Amino acid sequence: MNRCLYRCLVWLHPLAFRQQFEVEMLGIFDEAAAECVGPFFADGIVSLARQWLIREGAWKVAVAAIGGLLHISLVLGGLSTVLHK
Repeated sequence: MNRCLYRCLVWLHPLAFRQQFEVEMLGIFDEAAAECVGPFFADGIVSLARQWLIREGAWKVAVAAIGGLLHISLVLGGLSTVLHK
């Protein structure tokens, strides 16, 4: 059961990453499965975030969205000040 969940977590990584590291990640997981698997899931989640946000450029979309929302909130805040005078 744990291996199936971990395999799904590995599968969520970008294709290029999976092609390079999937076999190694699953092999190490299998070796340590008798012990504690919690750290593997934590590391897998951190790796997943890192691969999609940093390496795939999704961080650019997030920064642009935050910047756009900040700009809109500043404009709306300025308009409400002008309208209430």
